[in-house]
Amino acid sequence: MTYLDQIKSVLSINDHENDEALNTIINLMIARLQTKINKDVVPPELEYIIVEASISRFNRINDEGKTSGSESDVSATWQTDDLAPFDNDIANWLANNNDSEASGNFRFY
Repeated sequence: MTYLDQIKSVLSINDHENDEALNTIINLMIARLQTKINKDVVPPELEYIIVEASISRFNRINDEGKTSGSESDVSATWQTDDLAPFDNDIANWLANNNDSEASGNFRFY
């Protein structure tokens, strides 16, 4: 199942109206996570982050720049970094997959 299919399933989206926006968000999240872990490919163990962070970002469309809001008795606060909730998971993955490429360490032989 693709990232797009997973996201649409969670959000109960059955049409293609938002596919372009969702694919753009997915690509941005992939690029950000790859940069954060210093890899060219998102490892399978972290793929769920792309789905969950993309859903979070999609749900904030039209609320860009907003950090909080309220309506009646309901208030909401938005993260500005969609990957921040996964910092511990990313750090754990990096610690368990620590090699010279991921850690920035170099070995000389």
